[in-house]
Amino acid sequence: MEGPKLIEAAMDAGVVPLEVYTVDRGSIVDRCEAAGSEVVEISRTVLKTIATTVEPQDPVAVIELPKAPSLGVERVVVLVDIADPGNVGTLIRSAAALGWQVALLGGADPWSPKVLRSAAGAHFAGMPVLIDDLSDIAALGFTTVATIVEGGQEPVEVESDAPIAILIGSESHGLASAMIDRCDVAMTIPMSTDSESLNAAVAGSIAMYALSRPN
Repeated sequence: MEGPKLIEAAMDAGVVPLEVYTVDRGSIVDRCEAAGSEVVEISRTVLKTIATTVEPQDPVAVIELPKAPSLGVERVVVLVDIADPGNVGTLIRSAAALGWQVALLGGADPWSPKVLRSAAGAHFAGMPVLIDDLSDIAALGFTTVATIVEGGQEPVEVESDAPIAILIGSESHGLASAMIDRCDVAMTIPMSTDSESLNAAVAGSIAMYALSRPN
């Protein structure tokens, strides 16, 4: 995990790095050390070797992945086989901002460096949950909403007295027809006739915003 902002987000959530590697000590390094992190001072060359970006931010921290919470909030967005780390990170960030929980069914590793950077620390505001099947969601009483390119209800038409789970499909294929059939509702975001589809992260963010209303 690179950079003071990510490390600060982790610390604010009670996640203390095991080790912190730094070239120029700053306040976040002092805070980590005071909380019990092992601090190792290194050269810029070493920083570039251990970091995952071409121009890494100082410091770099090693954390133990926190335990994900159970599913159970009233709004969950389910990322189905979304492979692009940038899209996964953006959706985690949008979900945190809008008060949604994130569940992942396949796709990119939510704790990979690229996803962490794209989410900008939002992991620690609402940690993503890995699930094995849509039944994990349905068994909890959620109304499952499949997002499809055309033919579904508009967001204003989606009604439910139960908690809602929005499913966002992969960038290239969307949701499989069998999964759509298993959902309670199919929803389509209205678009200009000149637009073929929306980016997965954009579609998911719009869908969450559109359904961010009391159940």
